[in-house]
Amino acid sequence: MGRMPLLMLVFLALLLLPPAAAAEDGQIRLVNGELRTAGTFLSLDSRFDIMLSAAAEDALTSGVPLTLEVTARVYRPRWWWWWDAELVERTVRVTVLYHALSRRYVVHNDLDNERRTFFRRDMAMAAWGTVVGMRLLQLHRLDGEGDYRVEARARLDLDALPHPLRTVAYVSPEWRLVSDWYTWPVEQ
Repeated sequence: MGRMPLLMLVFLALLLLPPAAAAEDGQIRLVNGELRTAGTFLSLDSRFDIMLSAAAEDALTSGVPLTLEVTARVYRPRWWWWWDAELVERTVRVTVLYHALSRRYVVHNDLDNERRTFFRRDMAMAAWGTVVGMRLLQLHRLDGEGDYRVEARARLDLDALPHPLRTVAYVSPEWRLVSDWYTWPVEQ
């Protein structure tokens, strides 16, 4: 048997393998998102539901801090240009850490530099995926004639992992936890 038929058999076998279950891979999805005006600022409140992959769950229970990056962009769609006009991009980082000795979860939000402690995992995960009052831009930067949009997503920050684990995380699909982009129109 030549090399080419053997490669074809291997390729066909890979195609026929069952896909990995979503629960094993983990996922991030938006549960609730709302644009609001807070004083003279346009702000975003968002809550993401995070289901960790088995590898990420093992790392968290072993005491490895996991960092979620919530990124939001304000842009103006343009029909005549290749790219949209981006006004601003903001990123908030929220870290969760499990202390095995005290059996407590600590969630640190960089937005308000708040550190909260939880005894229950579900409460910690809900706080980890929630960002309230993310200031995007001052309202005077929006002219009244434009059509503006805000898009946001959340992703697990692999660069924040410890170096030995980071190398494995870059090549493993179990660590690619990224939500879709979610879009809202800006009401003026």
